[in-house]
Amino acid sequence: MSREKTFFILIISGIVFVIIGTLSIYDSNIPRAASLDGSVKTNATDILTPIMNPGSKANIAINGSRFDFAVYGTDKELILSVKNMTYFNYDLVANKSGEFRFEIKNIGTSSLNIIGSAETKASPVALGAAMMLIITGIIVAGLGIKSKIR
Repeated sequence: MSREKTFFILIISGIVFVIIGTLSIYDSNIPRAASLDGSVKTNATDILTPIMNPGSKANIAINGSRFDFAVYGTDKELILSVKNMTYFNYDLVANKSGEFRFEIKNIGTSSLNIIGSAETKASPVALGAAMMLIITGIIVAGLGIKSKIR
């Protein structure tokens, strides 16, 4: 393969990596609706942690066996706590940005059913993956430039 062809392939590949990584970072900061549906077995605890922006909404309905339910805010402060319930419905509108925590502990003799959704952003791991794409793109473009110089 000629040096000129290698140069263009590497430069274009590097630019594509950088563009995809940049778009991924932008997209990961936009809240998306995520399902909270599931079940919790007897004597088990389920912890849900949506990362929300101010004004983002979450709703959750729990029914079945007896349970304890708590919601913690972004600063780990207790927002709501209910104990020994068999049905509960809760709507949350985030007042500030950050990770909220829903804890559901099944204290009954049968499974719990959870139905709901939350607007959540991508985790910090997704940001790391996007940054790796950008760095890889810069390295590949640099190799392309190096192949042209030789």
